[in-house]
Amino acid sequence: MVTFQSLRNAWGSTFGSTRAPPDIDKLREQCLALLADVPTFERSRMLKRLNQMRRADDLWHLRGTLFDTISRFHGEATARERLAILDDQLNR
Repeated sequence: MVTFQSLRNAWGSTFGSTRAPPDIDKLREQCLALLADVPTFERSRMLKRLNQMRRADDLWHLRGTLFDTISRFHGEATARERLAILDDQLNR
């Protein structure tokens, strides 16, 4: 069965090198650092969701909730700045 991942891997090996997937533990730590000054209750809810992540792709689905959580306590500008840090980590 051909999957999207197998096509992506084949494309990368044919037309250039593929990047190693991001380290999920590092991404989880980065998210926790971004949430460090969010009240404990909200941070613990996000921690549960972050602990369920198995792949870096899962973080994409949590990105909106992460943005909402940060912006609720620190504003949208701060949330955008913090997620830019996370985006940089994902694009390495």
